[in-house]
Amino acid sequence: MESLEFGVNLFSCPPPVEFAELVRRVDALGVDVLAAPDHVGAASPFAVLVAAGGVSDRLRLRTYVLNAGFWNAALLAREVATADVLTGGRIEVGIGAGHMRSEHDDAGLPWHDHPGRVAAMTELVADLRRRLADPAMAPRPVQEPVPVMIGAMSERALDVAAREAEIVGLAGLRQVRGQRMGTFTVVSAEETDRRVAEIRERAAGRSYRTDLLLQSVVVDREPEAAAREFAAAVGDRITVDELLDTPFVLFAPSAADAAEELERRRVRYGLTSVTTHEPSMSALGEVLAAYRAS
Repeated sequence: MESLEFGVNLFSCPPPVEFAELVRRVDALGVDVLAAPDHVGAASPFAVLVAAGGVSDRLRLRTYVLNAGFWNAALLAREVATADVLTGGRIEVGIGAGHMRSEHDDAGLPWHDHPGRVAAMTELVADLRRRLADPAMAPRPVQEPVPVMIGAMSERALDVAAREAEIVGLAGLRQVRGQRMGTFTVVSAEETDRRVAEIRERAAGRSYRTDLLLQSVVVDREPEAAAREFAAAVGDRITVDELLDTPFVLFAPSAADAAEELERRRVRYGLTSVTTHEPSMSALGEVLAAYRAS
């Protein structure tokens, strides 16, 4: 099998001793990227990544993903450059357009429609790049450039990713029309095929990496049983059939079966990496070991 990299998105922020042990567990799994999300009411992503970088000198460190509406370019450039220096050049900046209006309201920040949020994200990425490349930037980041990932699933945002990002992050969730913001369903395999084709066309030969976000990884039961359990946990707003079709969960009876399925997805979608959330990291570690042993 060709190389496929693996990432884990941490949610928790325990006290220092427990946090260090958590990072060492991620490192011991052989994971390549440790990531941190960006939400009001949760831990600061850059603080988490810098702390993790002090525990592991191997893991790359990625925001997954910054909410563009929370940041302006001057302050974000300061955070990115500082974190890149303190981690020895291991920061990757994941940015998205944002999807939780309640968090903007809580922070007293304006909320725009989807085209407006994508436009703001596009402007933020451009200004961030300009500032990080400025010879007068202090501190100077170690990496030139610091890699940018744009995480998205809509055609509009993925168009920006295809043209601008070093890493295209396929998020795999879509807002359910007519439901309150933050009510998602998973994207189908057919739609993913279409999005991947659009990205390739719009990239026009430009080199980029592609990461796919696995919302859940289960490797100890039949896929149908795992899908029924997941559907019940989210109130049946995602059907079992949808879960068995989507590439954004990984359900298999064994790690070896999951590794084979990942290889099929790597070829089909042109993946260079997959990431999952902290609750699935042990299962992903089993898949990683089986994949690399193949």
